Amino acid sequence: MQSNQKLINSDKKPIELFQEWFEEAKKSEINDPNAMNLATISSDGKPSSRIVLLKSYNDKGFVFYTNSNSKKGRAIKNNDSVALNFHWKTLQRQIRIEGNVSQISNAEADEYYNSRPLGSRIGAWASLQSEELDDRSTLTKRVEDFEKKFSDNDVPRPSHWNGYLVRPILIEFWQDMPFRLHDRLEFRMENNFWVSRKLYP
Repeated sequence: MQSNQKLINSDKKPIELFQEWFEEAKKSEINDPNAMNLATISSDGKPSSRIVLLKSYNDKGFVFYTNSNSKKGRAIKNNDSVALNFHWKTLQRQIRIEGNVSQISNAEADEYYNSRPLGSRIGAWASLQSEELDDRSTLTKRVEDFEKKFSDNDVPRPSHWNGYLVRPILIEFWQDMPFRLHDRLEFRMENNFWVSRKLYP
């Protein structure tokens, strides 16, 4: 059975392999190679998912930013178990991550927030994320009000807008193969070390 796809390199550490795949995705994905599905669990045990953007990563984990008062922010506060999924259609690959999420430091959040465009910083103040919106004009009015309030362009980070670090305990690399006989490599954290194994498709 022949295939143009290469089997996953199992000699690398998971973050090194993630970096390799992510760099390839940045070259081939037209839009948002850093888009990832974030799944959370509500206080009453119901799962929910949405797409967020990965903003940084290192050996500790994967960082994204959001309004802590949003649906996902409230879910995270009640249950720190989350799952991430990257799907890169152009590469026929996905990476599945399970782990625990925690808030990053205010200094780190400030640094990233201050690097954002002015409109995005205003938007963080104007949007009551996940709350009911009666009419789009209400949001527009809130944007205009905060533009006036911060007319000097000095827009501090709202206390409810924060960064979150997902510390992985499981990372699975998935490579499409012919006849759905996909190549799967799972890394699981055990006693502070990554242990790998291959999985049936």
